[in-house]
Amino acid sequence: MTASVRPDVIIEATGAGSLVFDALAGTAAYGIVCLTGVSPKGRSITVDAGSINRELVLENDAVVGSVNANLRHYRQAAAALSQADGTWLERMISRRVPLERAADAFTARDDDIKVVITLDDND
Repeated sequence: MTASVRPDVIIEATGAGSLVFDALAGTAAYGIVCLTGVSPKGRSITVDAGSINRELVLENDAVVGSVNANLRHYRQAAAALSQADGTWLERMISRRVPLERAADAFTARDDDIKVVITLDDND
């Protein structure tokens, strides 16, 4: 799935085994995979561990896990963002795409930093 796109960063939030391994194998060189979903025990899939290991090492990829934050962490993040320079934050968004053209958001442009899919009509 990700092999045709080869993103630099993937945040995998489902914990679905096949998607986890697709993410691990799907980044560009020097890619980062952040696993935030928790996989259930007892579900097995067959993977080529050697190929995945080889790709991670030779492409200098990184894999990290992150536990979902609790309410205190969300409050701290909201407080930090509320004090951040809004014009600086706005510059992080390189373009906005309305929901009806959401697929366009996944076509990378050279100047893309952060593409946002908007849910309102005020683009």
